[in-house]
Amino acid sequence: MTQLEEIIRNECLPAGDCMLTVQDINGEAGFLYFKEGELIEANFAALWGKEAVGQLTSWQIAEHTVTPLPLGIKRSLWDSLEVLLNPNADPTSVAPLKPQFQAQQKKESAPTPWDEFKELPGVIKIVLVRDTKSEVVFEAEGEFSHSTEYMADFVTRSRSVGDTLGMGKLDRWTLNTDRYQVVGLRVESGSLAILRRHDVDLDDFESAVAATRF
Repeated sequence: MTQLEEIIRNECLPAGDCMLTVQDINGEAGFLYFKEGELIEANFAALWGKEAVGQLTSWQIAEHTVTPLPLGIKRSLWDSLEVLLNPNADPTSVAPLKPQFQAQQKKESAPTPWDEFKELPGVIKIVLVRDTKSEVVFEAEGEFSHSTEYMADFVTRSRSVGDTLGMGKLDRWTLNTDRYQVVGLRVESGSLAILRRHDVDLDDFESAVAATRF
């Protein structure tokens, strides 16, 4: 087992979603990105994907750190982890490392209606409203802390409008300001209030809305 594989096995895969930063004895730094225990992207200097992995697997690693997975990382790696870490080996001869890795992973939680939104650039906070209670289910790191009281109140008031007008329940409603947008979505577990910067990646956001389970 290579030095990189050992670090991944012991520290990255139990974390599930994370970024591994490795530094070699010459001070060069590389980055590997994991989501749900799978290697989805890698970067070293101007190299990305398989080319970056090919460089990093040969390093003598002097230092390494494991930090949360940054938002907005797009997946370019789809091969199994054992093949990615042994790019020059015959795939039929590579030991199946994935089952061993999976045994150490945290138990995956059930998918939620807000999973589609958590990694979208521009999304700042997501609040789940059930009846009269509200819960912050996601808040982007490094963002200004926004109060959630008005978001919960907005959802509570807005979701009754359809019934009041005799038009049935509203699936979606929106509140815009000059900088932000609050989008309310009706879901099986209640309603979501999503605070986002409305000038960022609207197409990705609309795709996530379309995938939400009403």
